[in-house]
Amino acid sequence: MPPPAKVCVVVPTYNERGNIAPLVASLEGVGVPNLTLLFVDDSSPDGTAAEVTRLSSHTPWIHLSVRPRKMGIGSAYQDGFKEAIASFGPDVLVEMDADLQHPASALPSLLNAIVGGADVVVGSRYVPQGGAPGWGLTRRTVSRGANAYARIILGLKVKDATSGFRAFSRAAAQAVAEAHLPAKGFEFQVATLNLLKGRWRVVEVPFTFSRRSAGKSKLGLADAVRFFLAVLRLAL
Repeated sequence: MPPPAKVCVVVPTYNERGNIAPLVASLEGVGVPNLTLLFVDDSSPDGTAAEVTRLSSHTPWIHLSVRPRKMGIGSAYQDGFKEAIASFGPDVLVEMDADLQHPASALPSLLNAIVGGADVVVGSRYVPQGGAPGWGLTRRTVSRGANAYARIILGLKVKDATSGFRAFSRAAAQAVAEAHLPAKGFEFQVATLNLLKGRWRVVEVPFTFSRRSAGKSKLGLADAVRFFLAVLRLAL
């Protein structure tokens, strides 16, 4: 099945300097034609933007948007979608983290599902052949519980509603970009699905969530509490 004509991968960054080159190399290795990569950096103090600029100087499909401060991953995706649509005219936009836990090798599966008629494709750890090896019992329980909570409270059908590895048709991405959604953490991912449910065809494809190889997770207890409260607010 042929890939979409134009694909833009949007990657928010904050202190991800060490992951930029490996991420670019992994995407190059997949060989998706007509691929554009847009990094949205929240003025990382570690020089992430400088590393992107260095690579983009000899790799024309890499682009950078720098925001004045740390403003949240949700708003980074929304700003990135707006800029990508205005500047590059993609048929498909992809959400992908910079921490190398979203494998580039799974990108063709997401794109093929869009070509097959889906409007939104969620890379899922919780469908057959998906997974998150190496997670401890606590993290696995929290993640499963958060997803079950989102499905029950909001009536979502997606098993991995907190996944941040996704592909959108241009029209669905435009709807996300223009909506008023939470800016921070996993609540953005759930709010996006809540916005699109019943209006767009959403499917899940499996992927294996890798361990972080560089940097450290920015999520903590406060993020988990905020997530549960945010989901409840969405239901009200």
